[in-house]
Amino acid sequence: MGNWNGFQKEFMKTLADIQENCVQMALSQNDNQSLEDKYYDITSEIIIRYGNPNIRKWKVTCEKTKESLKDNPYIELHDVVCNYLKGVD
Repeated sequence: MGNWNGFQKEFMKTLADIQENCVQMALSQNDNQSLEDKYYDITSEIIIRYGNPNIRKWKVTCEKTKESLKDNPYIELHDVVCNYLKGVD
Protein backbone atom coordinates (compact mmCIF):
# COMPACT_ATOMS: atom_id res chain seq x y z
CA MET A 1 0.00 0.00 0.00
CA GLY A 2 3.01 2.27 -0.04
CA ASN A 3 2.18 4.02 -3.33
CA TRP A 4 -1.58 4.10 -2.92
CA ASN A 5 -3.42 7.40 -2.70
CA GLY A 6 -5.39 8.43 0.38
CA PHE A 7 -8.75 7.37 -1.05
CA GLN A 8 -7.46 3.91 -1.98
CA LYS A 9 -6.02 3.37 1.50
CA GLU A 10 -9.19 4.57 3.23
CA PHE A 11 -11.39 2.45 0.98
CA MET A 12 -9.42 -0.73 1.68
CA LYS A 13 -9.32 0.03 5.41
CA THR A 14 -13.08 0.50 5.37
CA LEU A 15 -13.59 -2.87 3.69
CA ALA A 16 -11.36 -4.54 6.28
CA ASP A 17 -13.22 -2.83 9.14
CA ILE A 18 -16.60 -3.87 7.74
CA GLN A 19 -15.45 -7.47 7.42
CA GLU A 20 -14.04 -7.56 10.94
CA ASN A 21 -17.14 -6.02 12.51
CA CYS A 22 -19.51 -8.35 10.66
CA VAL A 23 -17.55 -11.48 11.52
CA GLN A 24 -17.29 -10.53 15.19
CA MET A 25 -21.00 -9.73 15.30
CA ALA A 26 -21.83 -13.11 13.76
CA LEU A 27 -19.54 -14.94 16.17
CA SER A 28 -21.15 -13.24 19.15
CA GLN A 29 -24.65 -14.43 18.24
CA ASN A 30 -25.72 -17.41 20.33
CA ASP A 31 -28.91 -18.29 18.59
CA ASN A 32 -30.31 -21.28 16.82
CA GLN A 33 -30.14 -19.86 13.31
CA SER A 34 -29.32 -22.18 10.48
CA LEU A 35 -25.96 -21.78 8.81
CA GLU A 36 -27.73 -20.51 5.69
CA ASP A 37 -29.52 -17.77 7.68
CA LYS A 38 -26.23 -16.74 9.30
CA TYR A 39 -24.59 -16.43 5.89
CA TYR A 40 -27.42 -14.23 4.65
CA ASP A 41 -27.14 -12.08 7.79
CA ILE A 42 -23.39 -11.67 7.44
CA THR A 43 -23.40 -10.85 3.75
CA SER A 44 -26.32 -8.42 3.96
CA GLU A 45 -24.64 -6.63 6.85
CA ILE A 46 -21.44 -6.29 4.83
CA ILE A 47 -23.33 -4.85 1.85
CA ILE A 48 -25.31 -2.42 4.00
CA ARG A 49 -22.24 -1.13 5.84
CA TYR A 50 -20.63 0.28 2.69
CA GLY A 51 -20.63 3.83 4.04
CA ASN A 52 -17.72 5.67 5.58
CA PRO A 53 -17.93 9.35 6.53
CA ASN A 54 -14.30 9.87 5.46
CA ILE A 55 -15.02 8.62 1.95
CA ARG A 56 -18.40 10.37 1.70
CA LYS A 57 -20.61 9.38 -1.20
CA TRP A 58 -19.76 6.79 -3.78
CA LYS A 59 -20.73 6.96 -7.42
CA VAL A 60 -21.53 3.57 -8.93
CA THR A 61 -21.30 3.70 -12.71
CA CYS A 62 -21.41 0.98 -15.34
CA GLU A 63 -18.07 1.17 -17.09
CA LYS A 64 -19.50 -0.16 -20.35
CA THR A 65 -22.61 2.04 -20.70
CA LYS A 66 -21.62 4.93 -18.39
CA GLU A 67 -25.05 4.64 -16.73
CA SER A 68 -25.17 5.73 -13.12
CA LEU A 69 -26.88 3.55 -10.53
CA LYS A 70 -28.37 6.68 -9.05
CA ASP A 71 -30.05 8.12 -12.13
CA ASN A 72 -32.91 7.37 -14.51
CA PRO A 73 -34.89 7.06 -12.24
CA TYR A 74 -33.18 8.64 -9.25
CA ILE A 75 -32.53 6.21 -6.37
CA GLU A 76 -30.39 6.12 -3.25
CA LEU A 77 -28.72 2.74 -2.81
CA HIS A 78 -29.26 2.72 0.97
CA ASP A 79 -32.99 3.30 0.43
CA VAL A 80 -33.55 0.34 -1.89
CA VAL A 81 -30.88 -2.29 -1.24
CA CYS A 82 -32.73 -3.83 1.74
CA ASN A 83 -35.66 -4.65 -0.55
CA TYR A 84 -33.41 -7.08 -2.45
CA LEU A 85 -31.29 -8.71 0.25
CA LYS A 86 -32.15 -11.76 2.30
CA GLY A 87 -31.40 -11.59 6.00
CA VAL A 88 -32.51 -8.00 6.44
CA ASP A 89 -35.29 -7.36 8.91
